[in-house]
Amino acid sequence: IKARTPVFFYSKYNGLLACKSPKAGSTLLGALVRALTRKSDNEVFDMFLLGRNEIHNGLNEVFGPMTAKVIKESALTVMVTRDPFSRLYSTFIDKYFLLGRLGREIATHLKRGFKEENEDYCGYDVTFQEFLDYVVYLAENMVEMNEHMVPVAQLCDVCNIKYDLVCRQENLTQGAEEVLRLTNNVTSSRLDAMRKSMTSKYASVFTLVSSHLFDYNNNRQDCPNKMIFMAKMWKTFAIQGLVNSGLDFPEHIFSQFSFVAREAHNITSAILQVTKSKPLSKVNRRLQRLKFLSEAYRDIRWQTIAKLQKVYYLDFLLFGYSKLPPTYYSER
Repeated sequence: IKARTPVFFYSKYNGLLACKSPKAGSTLLGALVRALTRKSDNEVFDMFLLGRNEIHNGLNEVFGPMTAKVIKESALTVMVTRDPFSRLYSTFIDKYFLLGRLGREIATHLKRGFKEENEDYCGYDVTFQEFLDYVVYLAENMVEMNEHMVPVAQLCDVCNIKYDLVCRQENLTQGAEEVLRLTNNVTSSRLDAMRKSMTSKYASVFTLVSSHLFDYNNNRQDCPNKMIFMAKMWKTFAIQGLVNSGLDFPEHIFSQFSFVAREAHNITSAILQVTKSKPLSKVNRRLQRLKFLSEAYRDIRWQTIAKLQKVYYLDFLLFGYSKLPPTYYSER
């Protein structure tokens, strides 16, 4: 696969080096490293409220010639993996179903126009099948692949770097706890503050809302009607298990917002207030996510699945994930 070289979040004081692999817990890892580097425990929670654009702005990151030296100096080297099928679906929803330059890129490649929504338009008319075929096309033709699609094994250069800890995105809270347990120079008060921040549902929703606000306002020309975009955002929260899929989009509540950055807290509070009427248990959240994922792969051509198995061969082999998407192995 033709792609970028490895990038790492780095805290020199704590001796922690964490591989940055998008759509595999990288935003949480970035927030964790930022929180470790704060001078005061009172600043910790704010780090978990940062949107993706702020977390991934290059601060506390190392790459290129610096990497070899930093690896030797680090006391704990960490990476997070994710089921390739789940990661691809997450990339499609986050970068194509919603808005961003990646949607424009694949639409241009496929010569597709905007997706019509209620006599208006929002985003591009690209299906999940077409997205997966595009990923295969990039790999087979050695066209540089966006980091959100590159196999984690390659992003983190697992054949040349010895990792002390490999976590799974599917159990990321538990993995982050283990990272903190093994990290040097962390006070008990800092640990407590970070644990509370990492498990905060408010922080989880707020970071997504602020990220979507940023993406929308930078790609507004692709979706002029903000209510259509808000409805799509609501559906992504259901796909991610943050809101019950049985809850209809509360248009009457969201119509009051202009959808600008300063409204992130109010929008987050509104979302959490609505979800109180139909809360999801931990088990139901997992089942709801699995339902959406299984349905997404149900009609994907087997030829495409076979090619994806080759593209992500090392991820399946090294990290123990099934080579069959959920709709296949759940029906065996």
